[in-house]
Amino acid sequence: MINFYYDRIVDGVTIPNGIPENFVKYYNPFFNYPLFREEVGFEPAVYPSDIRQHGLTEISVDSIDKNEKEFLGYYTIEGFGSARNAMICYLQEAFILDDIIHSIHNNTKKLNIQNSIVIVNDYLVDKRYKDWCKQVGETPRFKTIVFCHSLYEKSNEIYELLRNHEIYQMASDYEQHKSSAMSLDDFKDTKSTLRKNTILSMNRRQREHRLATLCVLNHYGLLKGNGVSYQLTFDGPTTPYYVDWVIKDQNKYKKYYEDYRELKEMKYQWVDYPIAMEAKDGVHHGYGWENKQPYLDSYLNITTETDFINPTGYASEKVWKPFGFFQPILLVGNYGTLEFVRSFGFKTFDGFIDESYDKEKDNVKRFELIEKEIIKFSKMSKQEVHDWYWSMEDILVHNFNLFMEYGKNRQQNYKNLFEELK
Repeated sequence: MINFYYDRIVDGVTIPNGIPENFVKYYNPFFNYPLFREEVGFEPAVYPSDIRQHGLTEISVDSIDKNEKEFLGYYTIEGFGSARNAMICYLQEAFILDDIIHSIHNNTKKLNIQNSIVIVNDYLVDKRYKDWCKQVGETPRFKTIVFCHSLYEKSNEIYELLRNHEIYQMASDYEQHKSSAMSLDDFKDTKSTLRKNTILSMNRRQREHRLATLCVLNHYGLLKGNGVSYQLTFDGPTTPYYVDWVIKDQNKYKKYYEDYRELKEMKYQWVDYPIAMEAKDGVHHGYGWENKQPYLDSYLNITTETDFINPTGYASEKVWKPFGFFQPILLVGNYGTLEFVRSFGFKTFDGFIDESYDKEKDNVKRFELIEKEIIKFSKMSKQEVHDWYWSMEDILVHNFNLFMEYGKNRQQNYKNLFEELK
């Protein structure tokens, strides 16, 4: 049995620790993030994490005797995005940057907090933290646990969709949307027909590596009229041509600038739901926003991860989702991500795709290797792509079946985490 302690339990509902009194109304009786955004005017820094959905004993801190010396349980700080002021945190969604790691270390030292645990979806966090401690002559103050929340939650969502159970409720603007997932029969039924598109690549919110990828796709004829979504004004003014940390070669930099100008003229392109590109209420679309049709219409998933430049090891739902839709991936993300993916039993596509990019730590060189694969793919005919895709059928089926197993056993993965916390 593990006890989790909370500052406030209101009408039986646990309020995440660290929430100001005047913000409690947004978390009770459920987390009302649209109301939060509407009244406060900015994105919440704390989302109630999924760790609180799994039958733990939740107790008020008021029950702890001030003279208690024994370990009783955990005081959690649940972060979404930033943990700069956290002592114990469970980061289910955002990658954890080095300055956040350093802040947690320094805060626990300043407050003399011992035996903290950082649970995070970042496979490089332990190495980065220990390397930094060695570099600055510090003794590590907290333990790290890598918990791949994105795999367990995304696989469970798609597993439930195939059982006709939609587990996410969207905001009122999205009432007409209904999620869908691809079955094994759906997959096999497309074997004799050429698909509409060659690639699928979702790039709704721009980052430097996504913009660089879009420019390459456009230059080699893979963007217009294909399964590529993007939006250059998602966060306000038009995204500038900021690819300096990905493309260093000046000739390429100038060449792809012409493609950037074309992207600006196009404004945006969508492949699933146009309302998703409008970003009316800031709803996070990583979960509860599935549509099988773009996957049935395409072959290769060019997956642009959340991060590429920072030395993080964050594997979001984006890298796992193609396995649930029978697609191979060309990953524009951090080094070592594919190795991390294989550690869960999934098969990647070396031999069909040159995956040497996954071992390259240098961002510029890694992107050059990815660029070469995009260029090779652009030279293939639709029939060649179709034959190439079906030659890896056994890998696609293996990955789908394993993905479904993770989705079916979501609860057990949390139990395994709790065993580690005991």
